[in-house]
Amino acid sequence: MKEIKIRYSKQRELIFNNLKNRYDHPTAEMIYQDLKIDYPHLSLGTVYRNLNQLVETKQIKKLDLGDTMVHYDGNIQPHMHFMCNCCQTIYDLDNNDEKIIKQFEQTYKHHIDVIDINMSGICESCLEKKAA
Repeated sequence: MKEIKIRYSKQRELIFNNLKNRYDHPTAEMIYQDLKIDYPHLSLGTVYRNLNQLVETKQIKKLDLGDTMVHYDGNIQPHMHFMCNCCQTIYDLDNNDEKIIKQFEQTYKHHIDVIDINMSGICESCLEKKAA
């Protein structure tokens, strides 16, 4: 697979660092709103363009979890996601990819490179609110 190289950009670095320091799986609009306070000349189009380049170069993940917005994740280590159907919060879930891969490879005789598991349901906080 050919490695994609992109030229350095101060704006891309700002966007990348903003995402790497977050755990809320933001949308492009959320990153834009966060950065425009200190960088008023930054445009939403620039944020989208740079996020797409960061996804292409596999520096970040693009999450399409079935809701109307695309979210981004600065954590590129293997992990699963859980999205609450009530509050729309996205949670990282640690997993043991090696165990899952071995189980599927033994069962289906395929070679698996990547596992991308996304789950949805109701989070603990929303369940507690409903019970109260």
